[in-house]
Amino acid sequence: MAYLESEERRQLLDPPSLLAHFGIQQGWTVADVGCGPGFFTFPLAELVGVGGRVYGIDEEPMMVARLEERIKELDVRNVSAVLSAEDSIPLADNIVDFALLSMVLHELYGPSTLLETRRILRQDGSLAVVDWRKKDEPYGPPKRHRLNEIEAAAKLRAAGFDPGPALDMGPSHYGFKAKKL
Repeated sequence: MAYLESEERRQLLDPPSLLAHFGIQQGWTVADVGCGPGFFTFPLAELVGVGGRVYGIDEEPMMVARLEERIKELDVRNVSAVLSAEDSIPLADNIVDFALLSMVLHELYGPSTLLETRRILRQDGSLAVVDWRKKDEPYGPPKRHRLNEIEAAAKLRAAGFDPGPALDMGPSHYGFKAKKL
């Protein structure tokens, strides 16, 4: 948990610079799927502003509890913590303008989380995926658990997304801005 909120991680994955690739607008409804303690959730809340809403979604109760603590500590009113399951996000259909899966895709065993994300995403909404490049590094998951851009794009297509071209997110990460097919 400490690493997920650390300054070291912030330097590796600068949320404002990374999120700038996706054109997030004030007033949007956003889902941070696999949000952990809110590393991207709170920067997303700033981007969507007081007229927007961010759902921080995670299947780990400890992460959701920490997110709830941080919401109270920071007195953030446009963020809701949501406990989910891999195959069930308890939100209505077609309510999200933008969804983010950051460092999540390589952890998914099947398509259920992507299918649930697709379900909650509006038809004209977009899905941002950011993940680890498939290489050996002293941090992050081992290379054998990482997906290369071709593998990641195939997972997205299999779940009904057009991944578009891969985006360069720095030396350790790539991304996609996907749309529903």
